[in-house]
Amino acid sequence: MAEENMQKYYDQLDQATTLLKKSLGTSYLDALSENLTNIADGHVFVENGAPDEETVSRLEKIYAELRQLRLTPAQLKQAITVNIIKDQKVDNSEVNKLMTPDMIGLIASLIAFEILHSEGKNELNLIDPTVGTGNFLIEFIQQLQQAGDFKINAAAIDNDDGLVALSKSFSEVMNINLDAYHQDGISEWEVTDIDMAIADLPVGYYPIDENAAKFKTKSDEGHSYAHHLLIEQTMNNLNDGGVGIFIVPSQIFQTEQAKKLSEWMVSSVYLQAVLDLPSNLFASKEAQKAVVVLQKHGGNSKQADNVLMGTIPDTNQPKLFEGFKDQLQDWARNNFKG
Repeated sequence: MAEENMQKYYDQLDQATTLLKKSLGTSYLDALSENLTNIADGHVFVENGAPDEETVSRLEKIYAELRQLRLTPAQLKQAITVNIIKDQKVDNSEVNKLMTPDMIGLIASLIAFEILHSEGKNELNLIDPTVGTGNFLIEFIQQLQQAGDFKINAAAIDNDDGLVALSKSFSEVMNINLDAYHQDGISEWEVTDIDMAIADLPVGYYPIDENAAKFKTKSDEGHSYAHHLLIEQTMNNLNDGGVGIFIVPSQIFQTEQAKKLSEWMVSSVYLQAVLDLPSNLFASKEAQKAVVVLQKHGGNSKQADNVLMGTIPDTNQPKLFEGFKDQLQDWARNNFKG
């Protein structure tokens, strides 16, 4: 029944999005965002007679049918993510804008849970500075709240206004309070008082050299790597002792710009963990990613006696995965104090 209702939700939301896309003449992404906002608000938003009355009436009927399905938060999220995957096919999204798989959100939440548990914290000011579709952030928050009684204040940044709108509307339907900012994450942030950051970083060159000039991770020649600048920017904006959990290319420390990144890390942050993600999450060895955990100097922070390193086992190997969780617990208990 649950599977059937999730399929119904996906089909109905897809139908509503196709309707709104046609009526407003927008992309599938913009129509999906608007539908999610409408669903969260409980009514169809109309501006200057658009969408027209017939479309409004059909949308209201679909929204009423969606309300009848009564999905759990996890089922609701799954149904919406299938619509996001459809959007990425319809709109032919760039690789850097593709949705982060749920499994990566789960792994990041496990790491965060053990750190917060060791620090004795149940309140968290969280940011995702490259929020994209919002799936990584929402999965992370859902998993964290299932694992413990956390009060989470969430913020998000992205330079793509369509994705900012999607992440905001997605979070509203999921009942997550999110402050979303449309801006270049490498420019100055409005958000302050941040304890933790998570980011599945876009990889590539950053085109605005004058913005990159103030960063220690900038390249000496040509464009700098955007993911290096974003790591530095994010860590600079955290509170003392704040933690950054970054999804990065596995080869991050083996590129021609790695020296600048390593030099900055030694002087400004503690490198606490480098873990390769399970290889079955990626199509090829070149696409393989890792989790890097950094901690800002100050507060109770200190360099871990042993940086946690290795490859995270596939969750389809429960014994190995449980062993990883035990390792994670010991590492957090020994290196993060309240």
